[in-house]
Amino acid sequence: MKAVILAAGSARRLSPLTDNMHKSLLPIGEKSILEHQLDAINRYGVPEALIVVGYLKEQIVKKFGDQYKNVTLSYIENPDYATTNTVYSLYLARGYFRGADFMYFNADVVFHHNLVGRILQSEMPTALGVEVKPCGAEEVKVIVDGQHRILRIGKKIDIEKSLGEFVGVAKFAGEITAAFIDGLKAVIDSGEKTAFFEKGIDKILDMHDIYYEDISDIPVIEIDFPEDLEKARKKIYPKIKAMAEN
Repeated sequence: MKAVILAAGSARRLSPLTDNMHKSLLPIGEKSILEHQLDAINRYGVPEALIVVGYLKEQIVKKFGDQYKNVTLSYIENPDYATTNTVYSLYLARGYFRGADFMYFNADVVFHHNLVGRILQSEMPTALGVEVKPCGAEEVKVIVDGQHRILRIGKKIDIEKSLGEFVGVAKFAGEITAAFIDGLKAVIDSGEKTAFFEKGIDKILDMHDIYYEDISDIPVIEIDFPEDLEKARKKIYPKIKAMAEN
């Protein structure tokens, strides 16, 4: 099992907080967002992680180097981070995860480490963490069937048919990575470098079974806006800390 963490974006919606600091390095409690993620990866024995960097890349590389506890770190740069999105960043990492089981992380997600355990221990070879809840236009939503299979994924799907939000943490089986890479490439080749990587998933749902794990009982939040950061610090992190103490 490997991990891929996407940390290339400039997080303009969090300006001025991110004008001189990468979003993944913003503190939540005593540690940065990315430290919390790497702690979870380390806790569950994932031995290596690739971090896709771009904006303020030197801050991340300087802070973490090539090793975090028992996790070996490597980096790949998305030099076009300002004009692309996660579909392009993940495609750049294809040589790293092709043929391998890997976990995926958006570098702006704060969660209790049980989230990683829940997904890693899922019986489903490919599983996305989903918080079951009513969603709005901004969230990446999923439509599912009665067997926990994902039928559609994306921001622009029918809110009324949506089960909930994909929280930006998942695992992918090595056997589907070739098709997944083809899906990412198809999105890019169509001129949609600014699309989210979930569009690459959506393209292969008719060919491969991809499932969800309900993680609604685990504190988690993706930080896109200042109000998300405030909620993470004042509401989500205290829940994470309380769970860790029990």
